[in-house]
Order: sequence, then C-alpha cells, then structure tokens
Amino acid sequence: MTAEARARGFHSPFSRLDVAGAFGDIGVLLPIAIALISLNHMNPTAVFLAAGLAYILAGAYFRIPMAVQPFKAVAAIALASSLAPSSIASAGLLLGLLLAVIGATKLVTPLARLFSVPIIRGIQLGLGLILLREGIRLVFESKALSLGSFALPSWAMAFAGTALLVVFLPSKRFPAALVLLGAGALLGAFGTHPAVPQGGTGWGPMRLELLSPSLAQLKKVLVLLVLPQFALTFGNSVVATENTARVLYGSEARRVTARALSLSIGLMNVTSSLFLAAPTCHGSGGITAHYKFGGRTPKSSYIIGGACLVLALFGRAAVGILNFIPTAVLAVFLGYVGVQHGALVRDIVSKKKQLLVAAAVGVVSLLATNLTLGFLVGFLVEGLFRVFGTSGPRRAVAENRDAGTREEARP
Repeated sequence: MTAEARARGFHSPFSRLDVAGAFGDIGVLLPIAIALISLNHMNPTAVFLAAGLAYILAGAYFRIPMAVQPFKAVAAIALASSLAPSSIASAGLLLGLLLAVIGATKLVTPLARLFSVPIIRGIQLGLGLILLREGIRLVFESKALSLGSFALPSWAMAFAGTALLVVFLPSKRFPAALVLLGAGALLGAFGTHPAVPQGGTGWGPMRLELLSPSLAQLKKVLVLLVLPQFALTFGNSVVATENTARVLYGSEARRVTARALSLSIGLMNVTSSLFLAAPTCHGSGGITAHYKFGGRTPKSSYIIGGACLVLALFGRAAVGILNFIPTAVLAVFLGYVGVQHGALVRDIVSKKKQLLVAAAVGVVSLLATNLTLGFLVGFLVEGLFRVFGTSGPRRAVAENRDAGTREEARP
C-alpha cells in the first residue's frame, strides 16, 4: 500500500490485519483502565474519551499504529494508595506540562543521556512487581461469588482466569484480554455482586468535571507520582519508542521522533487532565503489540480509537457493566500486566552488573511502594560501580539501549 493510500485511511476499507492490530495492546489498556474506573472511581466517559481521541490523533500524525497506554507508574501507585481521581489527573497535568516543555525546548537529546538501560529496566521491574502484588492482594481480599447455593471462592476464579488467559494468549483471532473480560462479565451476571456504584446503569455518557487541584495536592503527587513516572516515561515512551518504531516500520516511522513523542504525550495529558481523565503515554511495548497482531497502517489506531469513543458515549452503562466483573478476574488482568512489564528486564539478565542495578531499583520500589526511592537507589549503585573502577552499567549506554529496544521490539 502506498503512502498516499495510507493517508486516505478513513476512505479505504479496513482489512482483517487492521482490525487485529487495533486490539493488539488491549491487554495493557483495558486492565489498567478498568482498575482505575472500578477501584479509584475515575469517570469512564473521561477515561475512554481521552484514550479514543489520543489514539485517533496520534495515528493521524505519526501515520503508524501508535500505542496509547495509561501511565503504569501512576496507575500502580494510585491503585496501591487508593488515590482520588483528582490526584491522578493532577499528576497527568504536571507530567504533561513537563514533557511539553522538554519537547518544545529541544531538551530531549541531553536528557536521554541521563537514563541508562538498567535504571529503566529496574523501574519497569518495580512497576511489574507492584502490579503483581496488587493483583495477588485483590484475590485474597475479594469475596466469593455466590452462584445460587454455591459459593465460588476468589482463588478459584483467579486460577481459572489465569488458565483462560494462557490458553488464548497465542490466538490472534480471539484476543485473550477480551475473552477473559467477557468470561468474567458472564460469570458475574449469573452471580450476586455488590450494589451498583453511584452513577447508575442508564445508557449515556457521565458528566465531565473540571480539575481544580490545590497546591498541597500538586506537591504530593509531584513526589509520589510524577518523579517516578517521568523516569519511566522518558526512557520507555520517548527514547525506546522512537527506536522501536524505526526498527519495525522503517521509513514509515519518520515522524516518530523523540521530540514529537515528548510533545505528543505532553499535549494530550495537559488537555485530558483538565476533565479528570487518566493520564496516558505512548509505549515501545505497545507499538510492538500492535505490530505483532498485524497493524501496519494508522487505520488500526482509528479502529481502537473509535471503540474507545463508543465506550465513552455509553460510559454511564460501563459503570454497571464493570460492576459485573468479579474482582478476582480483575486481579488476573493486573497480575498479567505486571508479569509482562517486569519481564522487560530479560534483555540484561546475562549482564550481571546491569542486572544488579535493575534488581536494586525493582526490589526497593516494591518494598517501599515508591519508585522515586528505587530510582535514586539505582543511581547510587551505578555510582558505586564507577567509584570502584568497574566497567559499570553506564558504559555503552546508547548501544545497550538500542539492543534492549530491538529485543523488546522483535516480532
């Protein structure tokens, strides 16, 4: 297909690969979005409206299937700390402003040199461990589902959900996340479940509210959410995403530059945070997911973006629908995302010093539920390597970053 044909994506019929590629990354988007809506009481209309518009606009500009994902560090800590929607959106506002300024002032290149591969992998490992822990916690804290006179324990639902996920993961025809989501909703429909949250089950979008953060709230989220997320976002959503797009899409990804990505993430978060939407970013793993499932043109972005807009239009009903999904099934989603995200460390397993740095970041982040602390510990460990004259994890950072991204991006 020519570049001109791709530019006319809205006028061309969608192919099977366009559709399959569109849903390649729902294993990250849906679980975290559902968790933030169900557990942190975020507005589903705001969440899906922001994601849908971001998908469509990013696809139109970058001209490849560009991933749109919730900020994982923000989501993990928000879930673990039961943060309010206003705090989550405030973090998105600060991150958006920071990334927009970096992109506008061309600070991307010098900043990229500050982030070594083991630090980035350690943050990803810490996030994965936190999400996995939250999934396990939800299993043990959730109640059994009553099916008539029979009580189905949460651990049994989690075990069955995990098995279902594993069976359908290789399938491109039936995305595993959709299968598990449908099975969970079906199971919940036949069982007893808690009262429907405020907002009701009537069809139609929920009313959008405007963000009005206090100075104290901004200070709190700056330390708790913004600092740890910035390290991960800049390393994975800017630096690694640029490289992954070039490796997979070649010259078709010529618009995918670090500066453009920083500006894109910044602008979409400054805008979406104003109506209390979940902050989002692009991601190298998401681009790989769309590519693996067949996405080759921006039409995949239009399809998944349109699906999100439909969910936004029927957002009020989504509150009731999501209430049918057993908590144990939601826990499987979170655990799976955690395992997959933590597994990004695999490309440095054979490099002992780099693995030690990443492990230090990950373990400290998990124990303290604080990625900022883990981030600082990682820099300290790297500094010790340099002081004692070892080769250190920072040698050949650019080479390692490229190699790590190619490993992650391999279809």
